[in-house]
Amino acid sequence: MLTESRHEAAPTGKGNDFHRWASACSVLRMGADSDNAAHCKRWSCVMVVFSLLLAMVVLPIASFGSKIVSIENDTLRVSINARGAELWSIRHKESDTEYLWQGKPEYWVNRAPVMFPVNVRFKDNRFSYKGDSYEIPKMGMAVYSDFEVEKSRDGCSVVFLLKSNEETQKRYPFDFVFKVIYRLKGNRLANEFVIENEGGETMYFATGGHPGFNCPFVDGRDRSDYQISFSKKLSVKRSEIVDSLIQKTEVPFLNNEDSFTLDDSRIPNGGMFQKDMKARKISIGRTGEAPYLTLDLGDFPNVNLWSPPGMPFVCIEPMVSHHDLQDSPMDIEEKSYLIPLEPGKTKRYAFSVIVNHNGTL
Repeated sequence: MLTESRHEAAPTGKGNDFHRWASACSVLRMGADSDNAAHCKRWSCVMVVFSLLLAMVVLPIASFGSKIVSIENDTLRVSINARGAELWSIRHKESDTEYLWQGKPEYWVNRAPVMFPVNVRFKDNRFSYKGDSYEIPKMGMAVYSDFEVEKSRDGCSVVFLLKSNEETQKRYPFDFVFKVIYRLKGNRLANEFVIENEGGETMYFATGGHPGFNCPFVDGRDRSDYQISFSKKLSVKRSEIVDSLIQKTEVPFLNNEDSFTLDDSRIPNGGMFQKDMKARKISIGRTGEAPYLTLDLGDFPNVNLWSPPGMPFVCIEPMVSHHDLQDSPMDIEEKSYLIPLEPGKTKRYAFSVIVNHNGTL
């Protein structure tokens, strides 16, 4: 079954109906007789319980039956949700530090979506193939699908498997096998995506990771205390992204720079997409100090950085393709940036997350 979840940063500081009701109830009690006050108190208790239950329901991927799988070695303990094969936790064992963003719904409900067969979205969330029209959600079907799990005997790796089925073909009319493999080695977590075409026709796809990482790490620090850094100096523009679609215009970005702080005025609300990224390693850390986390792009040529101003996370998104274009054709065969995969063929892509425990948090 496919279910939808949010892929947006939410504004902070919002009130809610329960808080407003509780305030009104307090005022009522001040001027009401004892029976009304007792009645209000009982309803207050009921609303507290209801609010807690509602919070449980709206937590990300809150469907009962979602399976959390853990792998670990001497350095790291990693958890993954079988719903979407999504990273759920990256924790350093000695320090018990959590590096992965934990999906707080008041900011961004996801943690590390696996994108397939689209990167972020298609225009109008639709495409056509052989005269038929298909609706596909943001980031594709993998995010909303339950994967089969094959855990290794040594406990250091796990394979998640999704095969095309009646539900996926309502959104994406190709026969495929999609594997997501997580493997630990020392302080490195390898993320490998394997795509197999089991059909009789060429299939077209994009894929990528969307991990979010905690930043700032420590209470009392703000975004100005942290930076994103690159493995080499860059002089580049970035593609302008509006409503998750790449525009024709490009925006000045880095000028012979290998880092920028998270309060930089050049950071947009949308993504900072880089095609054919020359710096193959991207890090997060305290400004001017050793990074606490590095993402090695590996086989992924492109990357999108997403860290909206004021938000306490940084997403580093390796992409084998990219967002759809503002003027994109509807026919999936005409979306030239997608990867064509012939019948019987397989593609593999891997990137790694490296935890630098000696980096200052």
